[in-house]
Amino acid sequence: MKIQDVLRGVSQIYFARSSATGVLILAGVALFDLRTAVLMALGALVQTLTGLAVKRPEAVTDGLFGFNGALVGAAAGVQLQNWPIGLAMTVVGAALCTPVHFAFEKLFATKALRGAALPVSTAPFCTVTGILITLLAGFKATGGALSSGTGVNGVYVGLTNNIAEVVLADGAVTGVLIAAGLFAASLVLGGFALWGSVLSLLIASLVHGGLATTSTGLFGYSAVLVSIAIGATFWNDRPLSARITGATVGILLTLCIQPLLTLTPIPVYTWPFLLSMWIVMLVGSKFTPTAQK
Repeated sequence: MKIQDVLRGVSQIYFARSSATGVLILAGVALFDLRTAVLMALGALVQTLTGLAVKRPEAVTDGLFGFNGALVGAAAGVQLQNWPIGLAMTVVGAALCTPVHFAFEKLFATKALRGAALPVSTAPFCTVTGILITLLAGFKATGGALSSGTGVNGVYVGLTNNIAEVVLADGAVTGVLIAAGLFAASLVLGGFALWGSVLSLLIASLVHGGLATTSTGLFGYSAVLVSIAIGATFWNDRPLSARITGATVGILLTLCIQPLLTLTPIPVYTWPFLLSMWIVMLVGSKFTPTAQK
């Protein structure tokens, strides 16, 4: 195992395969909260080691056994006020992400679903962290301030927060650093991330009463992910027009699904992204096949 494997694991949160992008993501999160950045790196390391233990060396090199662990660490850093408990949750949760990953792989390999080549993506993070955070509710932080704004500043803050909140972080500088990492990895990837952020901010602001509410990034982070997933990752074998259309439909779906999930006791995390991506890919599989990452 190399340090680059761990950093690529961090970058794969945004579907990038770049150690430099991983460094920029961690740097951005460190500016928001150093402890969270440390736990993200630890989570990526732990899951990377589990990937090696189950003999998936190629996937480890690509960072595909690291990003769910990194997200567990992000959640532990942001949502738990107890440092030792956060460390324990990160280690246990990141390790559990690997068997949960295999469970989703098995589900998606069933006859009913295999034709769509559905990716597991962040499902292990959502599943494991949702359970652990529920069990550790007594250690949860009481909440923190979210940056927001109005007017031109609100647009800037909103666009960057949409990107930062993918890793549960907050702040325009954090979002800018992460966005720089995405564009450094791929102009197409960065472009679709920006499209997800722009469209979700516009629509959410119209629906939810303006930028003061929506520039926190809490309405747009799943849109950023689904736009990258469809437009820059899983539909790369399709025409650009189909990728833009699919990404746009996915963005709209996240904005519909997220408020519904907030009515349930299930922690939302990136479930709106996952459900939207899977719906688009299931429907899209009826026309042309896609390749699984």
